[in-house]
Amino acid sequence: MTMADNEMNKRLLPPVLAGFFVMGFCDIVAPVSGRIAAGLPASMQGAASFLPTMVFLWFLVLSAPLAGVMNRIGRRAMALAGYAFTAAGLLVPYAAGEGASLGWYFAGFGLLGVGNTAIQVSMNPLLAAIVPAQRMTSLLTVGQIFRNTSLLLLAPVMTVLTAVTGSWRLLLPIYAAVTAVCGVWLARTRVPEPARREAAAGMADCFRLLREPAVAVAAFGIGAFIAADVGIGFLSSRLLARPDSILTTTGFYACRIVGTLVGAWVLLRFSDIRYLRWNMCAAAVLVALLLFVRGDAAVYVLIGLLGFTLSCVFATFYAVATRHAPGRSNEVAGLSIMMIAAGALSGPVIGLIARLAGGMRFGLLYVLACVLYLVWASFRLEPNNIINKENHA
Repeated sequence: MTMADNEMNKRLLPPVLAGFFVMGFCDIVAPVSGRIAAGLPASMQGAASFLPTMVFLWFLVLSAPLAGVMNRIGRRAMALAGYAFTAAGLLVPYAAGEGASLGWYFAGFGLLGVGNTAIQVSMNPLLAAIVPAQRMTSLLTVGQIFRNTSLLLLAPVMTVLTAVTGSWRLLLPIYAAVTAVCGVWLARTRVPEPARREAAAGMADCFRLLREPAVAVAAFGIGAFIAADVGIGFLSSRLLARPDSILTTTGFYACRIVGTLVGAWVLLRFSDIRYLRWNMCAAAVLVALLLFVRGDAAVYVLIGLLGFTLSCVFATFYAVATRHAPGRSNEVAGLSIMMIAAGALSGPVIGLIARLAGGMRFGLLYVLACVLYLVWASFRLEPNNIINKENHA
C-alpha cells in the first residue's frame, strides 16, 4: 500500500532520502579513472577509460531483473542488498592496497555498479510508498537534491584527502562507512510496502509498460535526459578557450542543487508538466547558444543555467510513468533505471560527430537533439499527465 491518499509520515523520509545520497557514490568512478590510469604502465592506461562503463553496463543488464526480484523480496530488502554490494565494491580496490592492479578496480567498480543499480531500482518506489501521490514529483526532486549534494562534495573531499594524505584512496573506505551507516539506518526503519508478488517480473514485463503511451514518452525522456546530461559533462571543459580551465563538478552541481531546491518549491504549486515545458524550452535555447559563444565566462554561465533547467527532468518523467502504471511501480523503476544506460552512448557519439565535423563544439548537436526530444515530450504529455487522447483512438 502507498501513501497516495494519506498523510506523509515525515519520520520515514530521512532514512529513505539518505539512499539518494549514497546513489551519488557511483560517480566517483569517472573522476578517479584518470588518477588510476596515471599510476599504470602506458600500455594499460587506455584500459582504465573503460572503468566508468562498468556502472552503465549494470544499469542496462540488471535493472529489469532486479525489479522482478524486488517484487518477491520487497523494496527495502533490495535497497539493503544494494548497500552491501556498494560497500563491498568500494572496499575491494582499497583492500588490494596502493598500486593495486587494474583488475581489482574493475572488480570493485563492477560490484559498485551492481549495488548502485539495486539502490536506484528500489529507492524511487520506496519513496513512492511513503509520500502522497500529489507530492510525488516534488519529493523525488528533494531526493535529487540529496544525490546532487553527494556529487557536489566529491571534488572537495578528494582534494582535501589528497592534500592531507597524498592519495585520494582513503575516499573508498570513508564512502563504504557512510554506506554502512545508511544501511543500518534503513534496516532499523519500518517502511510500509505493497504486498510482495510470488512471480518475479522480468525484462519483458518492464518493456510491456511501453504499450502505455505516457509511460513510453516518459521512459525515453529519461534516456534522452541522461544522454544529454552526460554529453554536457563530457563537453563542458572542451568548450572553453583554455581546456585546462576545467568547469568544476562543484560549480556545475551547485547550480543543479539550486534548480532542485527551486523545483521542489515550484512543483508544490504548479503542474509538473507545465514546469517541465518552461525548462525544456529554455534548455533548447541555451544549448543553441553554446554552439556559437566563445568566451569562457559565457560558457560557464550557460552551462550553469543549463544545469538549472535540467534539474527536475528525471523526477517529473518518473512520476508521470508511475502515475500511469498504478501497482507496477517496481517495473517502472526497472524500466526507468535501465534507460540510464543511454548515457554510455554520449561519449562515443559526440566523439564521432566531432571527428566527422572537425570540431568538438559540433558534439553539441547531439545534446541539442536529446533536448529537442525533451521539448517534444513535455508538450506531448498533458498538464494533467494524460497523454493526448488521439493515441487511444
